[in-house]
Amino acid sequence: MNNLKQALNSLGWLDLIFLIPLFFLYMYLPTYNFISILLNVLIIILVSIGLSSLSFSIKNFIKDN
Repeated sequence: MNNLKQALNSLGWLDLIFLIPLFFLYMYLPTYNFISILLNVLIIILVSIGLSSLSFSIKNFIKDN
């Protein structure tokens, strides 16, 4: 149960860290038609996966050293 609380706490911080840049990314990209909107959502999903995996990799690298 303690690990679950720690995981949810770190997940909440990741949401706060990545939410504002993702909103700026979505506002910056053009939304002319439905395909552009889907492309923007795909870009946001891929960027958030990349940023979260990068932050977890850095966190694990620091813990190992």
